Amino acid sequence: MILYSPYLWFAIIGAVIFSLMRLRGYWPIRPYIKAVMGVALALYCLFAPSAPIVIMALGFALSALGDFLLDLPKDKGFTLGLFAFFAAHIAFIVYLWPLMLPFHHFTLVEILIVITTIFSSAIFYIWLKPSLSEDLIVPVAAYSTVIALMGITAFTTTATSLLIPLGAFLFIASDVVLSIEKFKFKFPWDKEINWALYAGGQILLAVGVVSIA
Repeated sequence: MILYSPYLWFAIIGAVIFSLMRLRGYWPIRPYIKAVMGVALALYCLFAPSAPIVIMALGFALSALGDFLLDLPKDKGFTLGLFAFFAAHIAFIVYLWPLMLPFHHFTLVEILIVITTIFSSAIFYIWLKPSLSEDLIVPVAAYSTVIALMGITAFTTTATSLLIPLGAFLFIASDVVLSIEKFKFKFPWDKEINWALYAGGQILLAVGVVSIA
C-alpha cells in the first residue's frame, strides 16, 4: 500500500525529471521542478495510510523550500536554503527522537555509532572551515551539528524499517558531496552524485517512516 501512493511516484518522477533537466543547463523553471520531490513527499507523509505524519511532512516541505532556494542562480538563495534545511532536520529529529533506543540500553555498537558520527562531523567541519566565508562559519557549524544529531537519531532507531537509517545515511552523504563541491573542489559528476544521494535518501526516509506509521 505504501508503495502505491501517487504522491510517492510524483516524488520519484520529479526527482528523475530534475536530474535530466540539470543535464540541459539552467532553466528558470528548474528550481520549481527541483522542489516537486519534497512537496510530494510531504503529501505522502500527510496522507499516509495509517495516520498522518505531520512533523515529517513539515520536514519534507522545508526540504522542498531549501531545494528551491539552493537552485536559484548565482547562489542568491544559498544562506536561506541552508536555514530551510536546518529547520527540516530539526523536524526530522523531533519525529525520530522518541524512536531512538533509550540511552541506558545503548550497547557498544550504539556507543560506537554515536562517537563515529560526532567525530566524523567535527573532523569534516574542521577541514571545511578554512574554505568558508566569515558569514557562513557559524551557520555551517550549526547545520553540521543538527545533521549529525539527525543521523544519530536515525542510526540508533528502534524502528523496524532499515530504510530510515539508510535514508539518513544517504542524506548525510549528499551533504558531504555538496559541501566538497561548493567549498573545496569540483570533481566529475559532483552535482549528479549529490542529487542521486539526496533524492535516494529523502525517498527512502519517507518510505521508512510511512511503513511504520
